[in-house]
Amino acid sequence: MRSGLPGPRRCTHGRKDGRHALLAIVEDDLYANGRHFRALDGIVLDTSDDMCGELIFTVFAVIAKFQRRQIVKGTREGLDAARARGRVGGRPRALTSEQITDARILLGAGQTRTAVAAKLRVSRWTLSRALDTASR
Repeated sequence: MRSGLPGPRRCTHGRKDGRHALLAIVEDDLYANGRHFRALDGIVLDTSDDMCGELIFTVFAVIAKFQRRQIVKGTREGLDAARARGRVGGRPRALTSEQITDARILLGAGQTRTAVAAKLRVSRWTLSRALDTASR
């Protein structure tokens, strides 16, 4: 402790285990140097007041926000790289274009969608969606 400066403060909120120890040390260091904590989203915490709980919450919130952005960035880069290799994500189509053509012929011959869907071994909803998508 340097002379002329107040001693380190104790964190009075939360548990006194190892997870909070590092944050308490950081807070004490900031306080000892007469500094304040400023989060990336503009929240300012004056460490000369007893706001240890709010400081911890803000630090974890900023870290979580950073991690979320890193995950999104990595996912987008991975999807772009897969597309560049010719891979397309998503579930495979239930019906091929030939099956859709056959379904149109059967429907034109007067069969019901339920009967055609049963022949193609898909639900009536899947058949209707495939016919609608193919007509666009």
